[in-house]
Amino acid sequence: MASSTQLASLRQWLIDNGGSVNPNVSLEWNEKSGVHCKAASSLDPESRICTIPHSLALSSLNALVDDDFTVFRRRGLAPEAIGYFYLMNQYIHRNRSFWKPYLDTLPGPEVEHHTPFWFTDDDLAWLEDTDVLHTTKARQDIHKAHFKQGIAMLEKAKVNTEPYTWPLFKWAITVYTSRSFSSRALRPLDSKYWAAYKTGREGQRQTALVDMSRVSAEDQDFPVLFPVIDIPNHSNDARVDWAFDAGRFSITLKDECPASSEVFNNYGPKSNDELLLGYGFCTTDNPNDKVLLTLKPPAKNLQSEIRKYQSGYFSPDGIWSSEKTTFGVKLVSWRDEMARDPLKLFEMLPEPLLELMIYMLRCERGLPFQFLEHPLQYLTGDETGRSYMPHVTRMIVTSLAPKLAKLQNSTPSEPPANKNQEQAAIYRSGQITILQSAIDSLRSYLRSLLPSTQESESLTAPVLLTVEGLLELSKQSADGVKHTSDFLTGIAASAGSTDIQQLREAGWEDDIVVLLLCSLHLRDSILSTEYLSTVETNEDYTPEEMQQAQSLMELVHSAAKICPGSVWEHQRWSDRFIAGVGGRLVRFESFMMMVPRIQDARLVVCIHGIR
Repeated sequence: MASSTQLASLRQWLIDNGGSVNPNVSLEWNEKSGVHCKAASSLDPESRICTIPHSLALSSLNALVDDDFTVFRRRGLAPEAIGYFYLMNQYIHRNRSFWKPYLDTLPGPEVEHHTPFWFTDDDLAWLEDTDVLHTTKARQDIHKAHFKQGIAMLEKAKVNTEPYTWPLFKWAITVYTSRSFSSRALRPLDSKYWAAYKTGREGQRQTALVDMSRVSAEDQDFPVLFPVIDIPNHSNDARVDWAFDAGRFSITLKDECPASSEVFNNYGPKSNDELLLGYGFCTTDNPNDKVLLTLKPPAKNLQSEIRKYQSGYFSPDGIWSSEKTTFGVKLVSWRDEMARDPLKLFEMLPEPLLELMIYMLRCERGLPFQFLEHPLQYLTGDETGRSYMPHVTRMIVTSLAPKLAKLQNSTPSEPPANKNQEQAAIYRSGQITILQSAIDSLRSYLRSLLPSTQESESLTAPVLLTVEGLLELSKQSADGVKHTSDFLTGIAASAGSTDIQQLREAGWEDDIVVLLLCSLHLRDSILSTEYLSTVETNEDYTPEEMQQAQSLMELVHSAAKICPGSVWEHQRWSDRFIAGVGGRLVRFESFMMMVPRIQDARLVVCIHGIR
């Protein structure tokens, strides 16, 4: 705990070094809130809480110019890791450190910490199959590598490494993850030189300029500790203004704060995974909570096209980045009006995720790359774009469903036994709730595309049709009843029945759907997709596709013999036609889904562009 004397010393240290704290704000400590800010009297809107000169900041920049600790002058280590080692150095030598008043008020290495980095195996069991566990393990591997590398650098510089322990390194990491700000607060506007500060031989603060022109943009973004300004706790409801003036950083309240109330900062919308990883706590019903969905790398040829327009999805050397193609899916709540206006559903999903999925679907269909400046508008407002809605929906569901099943199956059966497990349980429960809501809502949208759920008898694109639905569609065209009867008679010539359920049970369903789609297209050309325009000229059919088509052509010949004058005698029937129309439609537009009316899984075909 930080004593009132230590907090008073911190405040005076800040003032003595050119900073300020509102005189009506007190620095206090209690068991519940830790060190925090409290309004000693009412604070009006636009009250400035505190101002911190850049000269008081603590980061890897200081390690680059410190005359008493020169190990990292030439860098040689990730900037954040240099910051961790420098904080350890200042803590080890805190009695002579410039930041002693600040270090004295930090939660020390000996206190209990609650981020997953400090979890026991029993605690980690509550994170099984979660993104937080994956992130924790990945970060721990990185931190261990940095620690090993940094210790080697200290040894080479003849520095006694005994005090630089792994637990102290973990503490330094925890201080930074829970209290730091981005180096953007320090970045100069129009100069390659960054101001760094050190203590001179007379004890005075001195400015040193560091040339950052050869440092990568990635390494110019590193964590920075700003004493005192890091004291106010976070609240989603707090309205504050952060001001980055020349050489100083200030926070101002936008609303009134009553006397005796805690003064909060707002660090932006934080999901529970961010809160747990950074601060060791979660909030129930967090409106900013999300589940992470990482896209698998698409085909190489598609990657090269995407890179031309969206280089942010790739590493600096042009490699597809899983980290940069990880998107947060928030709570999705289905409402019946979404069936009529799917924009209300899809706008709840990350637009970059929708964009990449559309590119993948077009690539699978052999269509040329088309950059989408407004993916959501294309998906929900463009006739061609709308055809991808069911498939994007299904892609998301099939990505999220295994994640939900794993979480449900690995949840511990016993209740949480300590604070770490309680916070992990809140996080885990939120993940399950979000996954369930997203999957249920997206499946509700798919069910709304079944004809039985349409508000009128006319079919609007897109719709999902079973083989029975396709037969009903067939009957609606001119002479449709006769054409449909002829079609089934032709099928019976080879399959021995016109009963769809019997044919389904006998394994004929896929073949019937392929031929029925061909029949519909031959009679009225009512099926419209971009890739059907190249049916006869397409050269990329696989041997498997052609083998199935050749087998079905034998059925077509048999049907034509017993149904003269029917669609079975149409001159366009060929191996390529079957593979290119029915085969490709089944391949790209069909999938299995539960049909509520019959409570069974059925093959459905997405029909769109009905003319």
